[in-house]
Amino acid sequence: MTRTIPARLPRSVRLAAQLPAPFSLSDYEPFQPLGGGGFGAATIQDVTSTSYGDMLANIARAFKGEATVGFCPVAKVKAVFFDMDSTVIAQESIVELAAYAGKAEEVARITERAMQGELDFNESLRKRVSTLKGLPESIFAEVGQRLTLMKGIQAFAQFCREMRVPIYMVSGGFIQLAEVVQKQIGFTSIRANVLEVEDGKLTGRVRGEIVDGGVKERFLRGTCKAIGVDPKDSCAVGDGANDLPMMQAAGVSVGFMPKPVLVPHVHAVNAAGDHAFLGPLLFGRDVGLTRSRGAL
Repeated sequence: MTRTIPARLPRSVRLAAQLPAPFSLSDYEPFQPLGGGGFGAATIQDVTSTSYGDMLANIARAFKGEATVGFCPVAKVKAVFFDMDSTVIAQESIVELAAYAGKAEEVARITERAMQGELDFNESLRKRVSTLKGLPESIFAEVGQRLTLMKGIQAFAQFCREMRVPIYMVSGGFIQLAEVVQKQIGFTSIRANVLEVEDGKLTGRVRGEIVDGGVKERFLRGTCKAIGVDPKDSCAVGDGANDLPMMQAAGVSVGFMPKPVLVPHVHAVNAAGDHAFLGPLLFGRDVGLTRSRGAL
């Protein structure tokens, strides 16, 4: 990972890592564990080009070692945006739906190439969705029951509600499944593709605008404008190439078990696959410590 030191440095930078940290703790005193979540955090005050550069060098080495580590240059994160597939949920929703059509392996191969940035997302989505033609609408309820949430996402969502920080989900997946996830987590709002249904069966087409990387970016910018938040005071969390535009628009970008194409562009890599890491990274807090226990 190579990063250029910006002309104007932030006054302070928050650093977070899974413990034991992949660098010398003495470099970043007071780097301390937070609660019992297995993560630690520190703040570098009065940042200089030297301290910033040293930190980036340590982060780069940690990324290569696939450590969960990163930095947050934003003093107060005011909104958080999530991708859904392989970020909020463990599955790729199109693959789960395709399994019922006997096309899971074919669709999985296309999905992986799209997430690596090897295929145009819109074209690949249309191709994958066409394999679903003829499936009954009841498939959404069946697949929805099989979706599993990534570790820590519910705890982080509750933490954000206590912090009064809105959270959003914008997905290249499908609204019919995103609504199932929404009920479990309670996102402030969501955006996803709509699978067309006629006479109780999927047509194999997407209705309306396809949610690609550009739409994700516009959703982040438009939402921030609507709630009066500078996009640079937001965070975007994703795992694949179509998340990159919104991640570059946000002030903090977090790769959640990211594809290699994302790694050079993010502030943090969450290799642990635990969204509780966002508490120390974005707020310097353990998400397990609630206001009722006096932590906030």
